[in-house]
Amino acid sequence: MKNVDRWFVLIGLLYGTFGMGFGIWMGIHQRFDQAHLHAHINLIGFASMVLFGLLYRSFPALAASRLAAAHFIVYNVGAAVFLAGLPLAQAGTTIALAVVGSLLVVAGLLIFLANYLMNGFGAKTA
Repeated sequence: MKNVDRWFVLIGLLYGTFGMGFGIWMGIHQRFDQAHLHAHINLIGFASMVLFGLLYRSFPALAASRLAAAHFIVYNVGAAVFLAGLPLAQAGTTIALAVVGSLLVVAGLLIFLANYLMNGFGAKTA
């Protein structure tokens, strides 16, 4: 996938902007019932995606692999579904989205692990 590193960083920064803004909103309104959502937006959305982008930048062989596109799609779909499902799970409406999303996030991480083991471990860095 072309520019997978930049796409991960960009999407991660968007999640970071939203997650931190959401945290500020929670603080201003003293509404901490969604603190877990705020934390997951920042960890799954911001920190993990920016880290993936930096790792793809540091290991060009990872970015050149077809697994990079699969990782990007599966992880991003999983993150969006999981984060949309967390408030529904907390409200007692349904846990389905949170479960499916979390499984996709883990699947995305496993794709990245496979890519790293096949193309990054022992490879030259940028």
